[in-house]
Amino acid sequence: MIAALGWLMAKAATISIRYSTVRRQGSKGRDGLEQQVITYPSQYIRLLPVLSHAYVFIQLGRSLLNAFNDMSSRLASGDTSLLAEMHATTSGLKVLATTVAVQDVEVARRAMGGHGFSAFSGLGRLYADFLPSVTYEGDNFVLDQQVVRAALKSYTRLTAAADSSAVPLSPSTAYLRLLLSSQPAPLSVSTEEWKNPATAIALLEWRAALVVRDHAKTKDESDASANQRVSKAVTDAFVAAQVGKIIDGLSAEGLKGETLAVSQRLLVLYLLTVVESALVDLYSFGLLSVAANIALSDPARSLRLAIDALCRSLLSNSIGLTDAFGFDDWVLDSALGVHDGKVYDALWERAQAEPLNKTDVTEAYATSIKYILERGSRQVKAQSKL
Repeated sequence: MIAALGWLMAKAATISIRYSTVRRQGSKGRDGLEQQVITYPSQYIRLLPVLSHAYVFIQLGRSLLNAFNDMSSRLASGDTSLLAEMHATTSGLKVLATTVAVQDVEVARRAMGGHGFSAFSGLGRLYADFLPSVTYEGDNFVLDQQVVRAALKSYTRLTAAADSSAVPLSPSTAYLRLLLSSQPAPLSVSTEEWKNPATAIALLEWRAALVVRDHAKTKDESDASANQRVSKAVTDAFVAAQVGKIIDGLSAEGLKGETLAVSQRLLVLYLLTVVESALVDLYSFGLLSVAANIALSDPARSLRLAIDALCRSLLSNSIGLTDAFGFDDWVLDSALGVHDGKVYDALWERAQAEPLNKTDVTEAYATSIKYILERGSRQVKAQSKL
C-alpha cells in the first residue's frame, strides 16, 4: 500500500510538473517568451516537495515489503518476534502515507489552475480513487492510537529497566535511545547547515522522544489531539531515519556525479519540509533556539531559505526526475501530462472526442432541459396575465 501511494504521488507530480513547465505566463524574458509557471516560487514550493514525497514513499514501500517477507519467513518457523514491530510500523506509515498522498494530489491539481479541475487532467479521478484510503485498512484516527500504544510500551520498558542502556529498541522506537542522554542546548542552524541531513534527522528524533516522554507523563489528562500529534512525531522520526539510510546507500546503488547530488538534494528537501511542519514541537520543547527579539527576526528563516535554495537547485532536473518514473501517456491518462509536452493539442483532441461535443445541442436538451425551460416560460406568461 505504501509503495502504491508513492506511485500515486509520482503520477500527480509528473502531470503537474510537466504542465507547469509547458505553461508560460507573466513577464517576458530576453527570448521574448513568457516565464514558465514552474519557475514561480509559489509553484515550485508546492510541487517539488510532492516529488520528494514520491521518491521517499516508493522506496519505503520496497523496504517494507522486504521486512514483511522477512517476518513471513520467520512466522513459518513459529517466530512471532517481529509481529508487534510490523504492526506499529505499518500503522504509522499507513496514516502518514495516505494523509500525505491525498493532500499531494489535491496540491498538484490546484497548482494547474482551471485546467487541473478538468477531467482531462486525470487528477480528479486519482483523488476520488484514493481519498477513501484514509479510512479503509484502518481509519487513520484509530491507527494513531495503535502507534501511540506501541511507543508508550517501549518507553515504559526503557524507563523501568534497571539498566536502560541494555534494553533493545526496534527500528520504529530507536529514537527513544536519545532519552538516555541529556537534551542538547537549543540549536541555531544556518542555511548552509540545514543541507546536512543529519541535522534534520537528529531534530526529528529528539522531537519524537520528547513528545512521547511528555505524553507518558500527562496521558491521564491529555488533550484531544494528543494521539495524532504523538503518532505524527513518532512516524516522522522513523521515516527520517530511513531516509538517512537511503541517502547513505545512494553511492552503493551506483549513483555518482550529478545524479548522486540531485538525489541527495531531493531527499534532504523531504527532510526539511518535514522539519518545517514540526516547528511548533521543535520550539515548544526547546530543540531550536528562538531569537532574543523574535519581533525583529524569524528564527525559522534559515530553514525556509534552505528549502527555497534546494527547490531552485532542483528546477532544472524536475522533468528528468519525473521522467525517471517511467510513466507512459497511457498510464498517466492525462492531457496535461503528455510526455511530448503538447498539452493543448492533447486537450483539443480529447475535447473533440468527447461524446457531448459531437452535436451543437446535446440529446439531453430535448429530453430534459427543453421541457423545464418551456414550463418556466409558460408559468411566467400565466403570471404576467394576472
